[in-house]
Amino acid sequence: MKILVTGATGYIGAHICKALKEKGHWILATDYNDNQNDISMWCDEYINFDIRTISGKYHNVDKVVHVAAKTKVGPSVDEPWDYYDTNVNGTKKIIEAFPCWHFIYCSTGSAFNPGSNAYAATKWGGELITQQFYDKYSLVRFYNVSGNNGFYKFDDEISHLIRKAARVANSMGNDHPFMPLFGTDYDTRDGTCVRNYTHIKDIVDGIVRITEADATNKVECLGSKHGVTVKEVIDTMKKVSGKEFLVMSKERRPGDIPVSTIPLESRFFKETQTLEDMCRDALEYEK
Repeated sequence: MKILVTGATGYIGAHICKALKEKGHWILATDYNDNQNDISMWCDEYINFDIRTISGKYHNVDKVVHVAAKTKVGPSVDEPWDYYDTNVNGTKKIIEAFPCWHFIYCSTGSAFNPGSNAYAATKWGGELITQQFYDKYSLVRFYNVSGNNGFYKFDDEISHLIRKAARVANSMGNDHPFMPLFGTDYDTRDGTCVRNYTHIKDIVDGIVRITEADATNKVECLGSKHGVTVKEVIDTMKKVSGKEFLVMSKERRPGDIPVSTIPLESRFFKETQTLEDMCRDALEYEK
């Protein structure tokens, strides 16, 4: 099939391009940032553009895997309009520019709580647009993706919990002297937020299965229903790294909610990697 992947040079997009190309598909890749990952060997054509400003018709493709988005909760609280422009308006622009018969929209588990912050609201808004414009679509929700295949680099900004913990474990008091713990008084089993954490390999495998299948016309949750707390993630990093690094409690962050976990696993999801695997990958990458 001829498949468009947006956000193709980013962390998740690069893994998707590689996986789909290895399955024999023709890949059209797009992104505005050429300095993230070199995907030249995993795409047949590359177009550089910003999804917020494109206009007109481009290629007709069989399927679109729309990954490009702004994805950080904190900045979405401070700069909500930027998130609406990218995640809602940008999705509309992609739909108009690339006609297809199956649109796969990569969303977030946070869309179950669209009122919690602008990131969640705008990804939910992108889902609504997808449903209104297409008879055949698949909405793919996941969150807190980690792990690595040893080749593609993570986002340059270290905002992911596992990545932060790996950086602190490797630094051990030098450049990153402590691990911040934002909020310890939530109504959870240890007072810290509960989330799902899923390995990039399992996420991408699920997306490939969805892309190669017919449209589901519903939400597909890629991730285990089992949630872990922030403290449990930090403790796992300590165990895997063998480093007893310093953790300092901080005030709650705006936009965070106590529990955000996947309520139902998609039939396309198969969990093969563990939290320990994700911690090991992040440690190795930070080295």
